[in-house]
Amino acid sequence: MNAELIWEYIDPQLVIVVPMLWGIGMAVKKSSIENRFIPILLMLCAWIVVTLHLMSTRLVLDSRSVFAMLFAVATQGSVVWLTAWMGYEKLLKDREENR
Repeated sequence: MNAELIWEYIDPQLVIVVPMLWGIGMAVKKSSIENRFIPILLMLCAWIVVTLHLMSTRLVLDSRSVFAMLFAVATQGSVVWLTAWMGYEKLLKDREENR
């Protein structure tokens, strides 16, 4: 999948979450947490940040708006996480090629 295409689907206010996830991922990688849990942890972080953003910008009055917000959290959080993951994988690949 083309990384530039994915950027079009991210809410512009949530673009800052991508480098935030990179930083969290690098910090967690240096900790005692197993590497296999890092993607799950980063996905949860993305969903939490997107939830906080949406709760601060949308008025939730009924069950319909709650479900719409949950859908937006799942989709935006997943797209932000995927963009961060693909960017990090590309960075590692480029670093390896330059050696």
